[in-house]
Amino acid sequence: MLKRGKGSSFQLPLLARTAIPRVYRPLFSILVLLTVPGFNPAASASTTSPLRESVAISEPIASLDVPCEAEPVAILSGLSDGEAKVLLVHYMPWYETPSVRGRWGSHWTGPNQEHDPATLDDNGLPDIWSKFHPLIGPYDSTDPDVLECQLLQMKLAGVNGVIADWYGIYPVADYPAIHEATKAMFDACGKFGMKFAACYEDRTLELLVNWGKIAPGEVPAQLAENLQWAADEWFSAPQYFQFEGRPLLLNFGPIYVKDEDVWTDAINACNPRPAFFALHHLWQDAGADGGFSWVHTEPFDGEPGEEVIVQRLTDTHNYRSSDPLKSIPSVYPGFEDVYEISLHNLGRRGGRTMRETLRAAMEGPWPVAQLVTWNDYGEGTVIEPTHEDGYSALEAIQDARRKELGDAFTFTAEDLRLPARLFALRRAGNASKQELDRISGLLRAGQCREAEELLNRLDSAGADPH
Repeated sequence: MLKRGKGSSFQLPLLARTAIPRVYRPLFSILVLLTVPGFNPAASASTTSPLRESVAISEPIASLDVPCEAEPVAILSGLSDGEAKVLLVHYMPWYETPSVRGRWGSHWTGPNQEHDPATLDDNGLPDIWSKFHPLIGPYDSTDPDVLECQLLQMKLAGVNGVIADWYGIYPVADYPAIHEATKAMFDACGKFGMKFAACYEDRTLELLVNWGKIAPGEVPAQLAENLQWAADEWFSAPQYFQFEGRPLLLNFGPIYVKDEDVWTDAINACNPRPAFFALHHLWQDAGADGGFSWVHTEPFDGEPGEEVIVQRLTDTHNYRSSDPLKSIPSVYPGFEDVYEISLHNLGRRGGRTMRETLRAAMEGPWPVAQLVTWNDYGEGTVIEPTHEDGYSALEAIQDARRKELGDAFTFTAEDLRLPARLFALRRAGNASKQELDRISGLLRAGQCREAEELLNRLDSAGADPH
């Protein structure tokens, strides 16, 4: 295990990254901008954007030759005994397309509709608000075919589940759209044998106050209502991730609700009570059980070499506590945003950023690590396959799993390509649903060679069901 170095000269600054992007994101659907009191553009750190066991598939497919509950590969079924580290990927459920919900969402177009995804840019790719372009094209976060592709890609990479960025249940702005997509991801995780956890955004309560939707005195009740909804609808479900026997709940803050008693009352009212984690430098302010790291650029200052970077990252994750049960470290490929005022930049460095942050998290004592992020295209922390970066981030995760588990981890880089091939066949509409569902079930069960054989057969036949 990599331990915190004694006498290390690395001093971690208090990280308090600017709040602009997360504050404005709920407004994108109505294109309103707010001024945030106390915003400091010079702040140095990241406070923006936010299985062990498999579960039986909740919707069996009759056409499968293998039982839907079969999970023969170790990474899919053997994680409940503590052999492997749990990897959960932070997921943004806020993308919208005309074909699914009647419009291009602002997370594709930009806050002022500066981009038109229906047109191509100079590189022949959809004109979206990002430096990266998803290999499967701009998508809607409620599209079941998209969720199938993404969850299968995660599973074959060795990821255990998702942490969905969630705005609560109040019916205003784009909160309902994000809530709808988060529920769709929750259901899909149950279907595909993946785990789910929620990351709440308490700054959304500030927006409700600013918009005149609730009075400041109603904030505690609204917070409690949101968390109670999650407890009632999600916490006891088999796909909800349990941390040390309790449902894991994250908060990206506290940003607005600073009163520890308000958090304590809301958390304790939940049944079951969650394991509550907040940002790694703020969690004690909320009386949380622990903290989670986000994107930190300081460990890379001066390009000191991998060993120093890994040690600095370890010190960062241990910033408030060296207890591994009080810290969830972060893993990230880089940070390349498209904001008018860029927060800061951390390049992918030929894949080294992902591999170094992954190494620190995997070699450290923490039982759970968070991958940041699957698909924040605005901030450029994208792990899912893109035209610019291919499958390199997922291949790095596979390599880390292979190092951790040895021969028990059998998935290959070629296997990662299979879900996108299935997605393309679903989009083409030429193959029968029964055949495609069969391939999906095989991939869920980790039977990649059988799935590949069927994909090859459909491709060679021109995907003609007759």
